[in-house]
Amino acid sequence: MLISHLRFTTIAAALCALAPLGSQAQVTISGAMDLSVEAVNTGDPGGKARQVSSGTVTSSRIVFSGREDLGGGMTAFFRLDMGLQGDTGATLPGANINFGRTSIVGIEDRRWGQVALGRTGTPLIPMLNQTDFGGIGYYGNNGSISQNLIGRASNGIYYTSPDMGGLTLRAVATLGLENPTPPKDQGRLLGLGAYYRAGKLNLAAAYQTSKERTATGTNLAVDDQTEAGLGGRYDFGWATVNAGWYRIHQVTPAASRDRAIPSNNTTSYWVGAVVPVGPQGKLGLQVGQTKGDLKAAGLPEPKGTTWATYYAHSLSKRSTLYVNYARVDNNAGSKLSLIPAAYNMRLRPAVNGSDPSALAAGIVHLF
Repeated sequence: MLISHLRFTTIAAALCALAPLGSQAQVTISGAMDLSVEAVNTGDPGGKARQVSSGTVTSSRIVFSGREDLGGGMTAFFRLDMGLQGDTGATLPGANINFGRTSIVGIEDRRWGQVALGRTGTPLIPMLNQTDFGGIGYYGNNGSISQNLIGRASNGIYYTSPDMGGLTLRAVATLGLENPTPPKDQGRLLGLGAYYRAGKLNLAAAYQTSKERTATGTNLAVDDQTEAGLGGRYDFGWATVNAGWYRIHQVTPAASRDRAIPSNNTTSYWVGAVVPVGPQGKLGLQVGQTKGDLKAAGLPEPKGTTWATYYAHSLSKRSTLYVNYARVDNNAGSKLSLIPAAYNMRLRPAVNGSDPSALAAGIVHLF
């Protein structure tokens, strides 16, 4: 733990040392801190807890970014995005540790678009962001409802088109795990997203496929695992309405999948609305359902229904207070979890039919 802390301190100090060069290198330091007091319940016996948590509305993070004008309409850029557990000061665990949220460098041309290399969000992330009641934020968001599998990918080549009359395209191809021995193509991902914006209307669709192991041990076979989603939102003035659909086809062994709904095919949909409340407030409401096709003996096909609401009150352009409540009603074949913005903090039931819930009150400050 001490080594990890020292490593983080060294990295942060080195990057902060670049800040005085901002006028030349155009280095920007930004980010967010989101902390809340929460009462959570996995729905299992003894599953209730009270806690201070980070990342309920948006991931707490520090972002280092920079741009350089190369002339002729071209720009070089980089972005390093470090996720934090604001309640402890530690970095995020797992694949998103250190700068695992985003680590890219690239070239942008106003006529041809942007090409970046490294690790960042797949085309499904903008699709989820544009069709959710809170931008994949809050307990009960569509990332929770869809249980999407691959939101970020490493060793990738990313292309984003310029705005073409309101339409933007995003494509990615990755080299996967870069295994030196078979299966050498494990984890290789191809994805495409299309996003359209015209006035008060937003539409989004995305598809991706990745090579994944179909067995364990000496069986090195891989197959295509696919994810697809589409949806949109429309601002009526008195309310902004959002809706979306998502489907996952999994090929990995059931025992190694997310235990929420470890089906071969999982389909979900959601519908929500955000209603302005005075000049500074907004009320969000969303409901979604997730269904799987892997039926265990004596149990129905898994199905979970997610209900969520929040109220957010802006104190300024950068600071917001919020209250958020969400719940999942699982049938006897399901143990669908609740996920806040920071995906490392899932409310995972251990027993089929358990109904997780969360009540959170907190503050977000952007910097």
